[in-house]
Amino acid sequence: MRKKAFVIAIISILAIVGIITYKKNTTSKHKIHEVKTTKLIESVYASGYIDSSKGVVVKSEVSGIVERLFVREGDDVRVGQILATIKNDSLKENLSEVRTQIDLVRQRLKEDSDFLSDIRNMIAIKKAIYDNALKNFERKKALYEEELISKERFDDAVRELEVASKDLNRHQNILNDSLKSLESQYKGLVYKEKAIIAEIEKHTIKSPINGRITRRFVKEGDYVNTLNQTNEIFSIGNTNDIETVLMIDEENVPYIKNGMKVLVTSDPFVNEIFEGVIRIVESQSDRASRLVKARAMVDYKDKPVVINMSVEANIIIRQGTGLFIPVEAYSEGYVEVLEGNDKKRLKVDIDPRPIKGYYQVLSGLSEGQRVITK
Repeated sequence: MRKKAFVIAIISILAIVGIITYKKNTTSKHKIHEVKTTKLIESVYASGYIDSSKGVVVKSEVSGIVERLFVREGDDVRVGQILATIKNDSLKENLSEVRTQIDLVRQRLKEDSDFLSDIRNMIAIKKAIYDNALKNFERKKALYEEELISKERFDDAVRELEVASKDLNRHQNILNDSLKSLESQYKGLVYKEKAIIAEIEKHTIKSPINGRITRRFVKEGDYVNTLNQTNEIFSIGNTNDIETVLMIDEENVPYIKNGMKVLVTSDPFVNEIFEGVIRIVESQSDRASRLVKARAMVDYKDKPVVINMSVEANIIIRQGTGLFIPVEAYSEGYVEVLEGNDKKRLKVDIDPRPIKGYYQVLSGLSEGQRVITK
């Protein structure tokens, strides 16, 4: 990645912006640095883009061919609006078959259905046979008790009644079992119908938020696959709630902290610098690009920025105002200064953390002094 850093120098006494310059003494082989009150800034460069802070990427939950797209990039959408459909012909056929079976079972469960009427008619016949057997049994029993018939004839009446009773009970059980089976079938088919409808619903892609279509990832006829994560359909964002996404080299991540100031530029707005702050640095790096995302809140001064617009930024990681000397001018607590044509060794205190190749002098030098660099 291209890296940039800029140095802004402010001469506080004259209130004139400038940069540190080197003056070469034409009578000496040494380089001379004139000490001035200066503001130095150390920054980390990052490129990025404008995004919606409440944006989402809409993905398909199922694999399949994109049948229709109902919106285009730039369209405003509302929650629940249908954005696209994934082809699902086989599911529709399954749903039709299940609904046909549901109708058949529902018809059989009606009180006046031919299916139940046939069973009830058979029960009525078996009931009549049982009633006749019962009357015959009671008559034979009375005759047997008066010893007017033989035991064999009475036993025949008993067996006839038992057979008729079992036959009647069997057909009554057939009715009960048939009703239970039909009810069970009906519940199972209704559950299956709901499952197929839910699966079909997954083939209908709807917007989860109110917003604007900022990007389309597919076209009609494309195949989306949930297994290899090629199932992105649309990106939706809210243009009234934006943030700036900055891509930072992994090596610079340790220097970036939440709340750091960031200066942003974008090609459409020539000579404009927008200020913001780092909101959060993500804790995951992209393994391919070795970049980490940082999200910043930036004031674009009501400029007509759009989502996905490219930006460049400098994140201010350190700055200081005061007297600065080149790092190479300092050695073990001392510097050499030029007074007239004479060299003089002076003890100085510095901030040991350099800013872009310069130490800030805490004491020991005054503005206007000329420091010799090695």
